[in-house]
Amino acid sequence: MSKGLKIMLFWSLGFPVIITILRIITDYFLGRDIELFSYSAVFLGIAAGGLVFVGPLNYFISKSQED
Repeated sequence: MSKGLKIMLFWSLGFPVIITILRIITDYFLGRDIELFSYSAVFLGIAAGGLVFVGPLNYFISKSQED
């Protein structure tokens, strides 16, 4: 698997999963109601941001540091 694909997969899948799990854990400890439907919006929003902005930006930064 190429380095660019790994970067894009992390920022579009890995990072949103980590953030969503941290939010669920935080809400559990604060005693808030946990509704998976509300977390899906957070996950999809972060995934879209990672796919459109952060993933390509980090890819180009890593490419420019190699050269």
